Amino acid sequence: MKITEHQEQQLVSRSAIAEMAGVQRSAITNWERRHTDFPSPTRAGGTDYYHLSEVLSWLKGRPVPPRARRDGERADATYADRARAALVAASEAEAVDDLEAEGFPAAGGTTGDGTDDEHLSSADVLFREQDEGHWGSGGRVGFLYLLFSLIYLRWAQPRRWAAVRRAAAQDGAGTHIHRFLPAVAQHVEQTLAAQGVTSAMAVRLEDLTPRSPQAIIRLLGRIESLGRGSFTELLGHHALETGLGSRDAFTPPGVARLLAALLGESSSAQSLYDPNGRGGELLSAVLAARPAPGNEVGGGIPAVTIGSAHPETRDLAAMNLMVHGARPEWLNLTGAIRPWMEGPRRRRADLVLTNPPFNVAAVPVGADRWTFGEPPASNANLAWPQYAVSSLNEGGRAAVLMPNSAATSSHPKEQRIRHALVDRGAVECVIALPAKMFSTTTISVNVWILKPEAQEGSSGEVLFIDASGLATEVSRKLSVLEADDCALIATAYHSWRGTGGSEAVLPDPRLPCATVRRDVINAAGSSLRPADYARPVERSSVDAEELAHSYGALLRSRGEAARADDLADSRVAGIRHIDGGLGVLIDTARDDGEWRSLGELCELQAGPSPSLLPKDAFVPGGVVPVVQPKHLRDRRVSDVRGTAVPYDKAQRLRRFALQEGDILCARTGTVGPVAHVRADQAGWLFGSNLIRLHRFAPEVCPAYLLAYLSIPRTTEWIKSRSEQTTVPSISKADLQALPVHLPTWSEQKHIAGVLGALDEQISSHLEVARAATQVHKELAEQLIGLASFPGPTVPASADTFPERSSR
Repeated sequence: MKITEHQEQQLVSRSAIAEMAGVQRSAITNWERRHTDFPSPTRAGGTDYYHLSEVLSWLKGRPVPPRARRDGERADATYADRARAALVAASEAEAVDDLEAEGFPAAGGTTGDGTDDEHLSSADVLFREQDEGHWGSGGRVGFLYLLFSLIYLRWAQPRRWAAVRRAAAQDGAGTHIHRFLPAVAQHVEQTLAAQGVTSAMAVRLEDLTPRSPQAIIRLLGRIESLGRGSFTELLGHHALETGLGSRDAFTPPGVARLLAALLGESSSAQSLYDPNGRGGELLSAVLAARPAPGNEVGGGIPAVTIGSAHPETRDLAAMNLMVHGARPEWLNLTGAIRPWMEGPRRRRADLVLTNPPFNVAAVPVGADRWTFGEPPASNANLAWPQYAVSSLNEGGRAAVLMPNSAATSSHPKEQRIRHALVDRGAVECVIALPAKMFSTTTISVNVWILKPEAQEGSSGEVLFIDASGLATEVSRKLSVLEADDCALIATAYHSWRGTGGSEAVLPDPRLPCATVRRDVINAAGSSLRPADYARPVERSSVDAEELAHSYGALLRSRGEAARADDLADSRVAGIRHIDGGLGVLIDTARDDGEWRSLGELCELQAGPSPSLLPKDAFVPGGVVPVVQPKHLRDRRVSDVRGTAVPYDKAQRLRRFALQEGDILCARTGTVGPVAHVRADQAGWLFGSNLIRLHRFAPEVCPAYLLAYLSIPRTTEWIKSRSEQTTVPSISKADLQALPVHLPTWSEQKHIAGVLGALDEQISSHLEVARAATQVHKELAEQLIGLASFPGPTVPASADTFPERSSR
């Protein structure tokens, strides 16, 4: 009985070894501990993997004991024989995909079905190869650089890509598995060197080890199906994985798409320039937005110039632009992050887009360098818009990301610069972006759209757009601009430009806009803060039906609360002797019942590992909620907004799907909080930091167990067993040992009924508070909010100090 040479080169987990050998998972751990010659593991994605060929060789020396032999197995059978038989069977089994999910080696196929990927982003699909153990060993950062390299070769170097695919598909032996990564790195480094860019890709990839030749072919098949935009999408993961500082991290994809929508739709721009290149994401977004970007060099692609970038990401910037068809010209500026120091000669372009570092010192240069005024030596914020304007060709446009503080700073030099920019018609539009756009900084930003100084007959107005109310919140610290948000903002800007600035933008309740004369702006302290001019569309009053609906909800919640009060009173009265209006518990300490361990009363299941459910699995638009410890409140699961995964991801994690009546217990952080799962929450998933209690023994009432787990003595017992680490955590084994006092079944039901009625009372009164808050909000709007705010105002002095954090 033979297996293929490809299979022998694969990496397998302990669970997969146990599956093949037909033993318990614990047996593999025991073999590893007791036998020093057991194969050494390779770490990947938080899991240990072993070379299958080494495992099979070791198992040859492990005869199957007589008591463990299966029907038909020979007396001299070894675990290696059993494993080889399992490998052959697995290659023919219809359930091979389920085995792969547990780390079982892939024996059939190379590219997979692909239907599970329908709702995943490109990055999700690619990272899943590593997260689920299909790729092999190595860190996540190294795998990210491999993905960058392959997408680059696929789109920017088609001949070299074809060579890589041919080499990977060669029959025989898999000796090329060891040459694959060095060959990829060599292709990347050679082609970038021809562009004058040095890359250390070989060093970045040296910790990776493919699991098998099939893993290589499978990954290349994935890459083959991806578009150019997948490179930019992966840039969004770069800051999270590499920890670049805010001055070097890449611009979020949503912001880059917005700038491209504002300035990149015209195909007439023949030159692009970003003086602070980062990852080339702004210029590549413009190239991607052009109507006909062309597929070959020179096929409609404008000249692209890019300035300083971090040495570690300079090659990524070049790769990104080349993926989109450009061959960038690099500026080796001596001024590094201060391009205005390069001298009198300026680069000129039709479009200038840049995301500069905020709040850095400005090195003094000659006063003649500054067209609109010399910035203060302590802060170069107002140097960037000046440099952008001076870098424009006639009729060009610039988009510069600026901190909010630059729009209202009271520093005399900065006020004079803003006054000159406005007075001479260089400012065309200012857009306030939502908060929490950047994962590396909390500073809120504006987009300044600039143009060469006003010509005779040009509009004397500036468009202000307040987009701070848009975006989708991904987490407490991060929001993203969706495609619809970008389109709404760009439509407002383009429609205003189409009228020549003489007409107001049509009002949209989601996007306050205003056109303001230049003299009015300078009379208001030269403030460029959109909120000073763009007012929300006024509502004459709160909709009467809306208010009636909210008040009706309040009345209904009060009725539910009254019924819950009556039920709780009746249940509590059954075990109380009323005395002086307080009540004294009677006969609650019972000697009957028995002590059992929690593990005897139910099954405990820990949540998925972080590699199976990483933070980036939670995406806007996810349809299956994932319960986290923060959602366990008052023995209920509540408010799971912002933690949902796509349906196909949930399908792969279906063994963690909740059922009605399950109990969840927090196992890390604030250990101890518990909650039960309602019928409408069945099918949701539970997260990595929870333990699920289910499949209860017949002698235990789950509702009683929920109450028992929430009493102070129990929570103190759990906390005392939690590991004394930075983040407290209790193991599944320790929780299984929790002593549980188990009275008779009828007594359990009686206790659960009383405490459950109080839980309903708590829940119903919380709903009354929520409904009353909504009525208060809407009624206040109707009673107070009819008056409009006055027009432009001079910024208050408290808002004029520059933000101290840097980016």
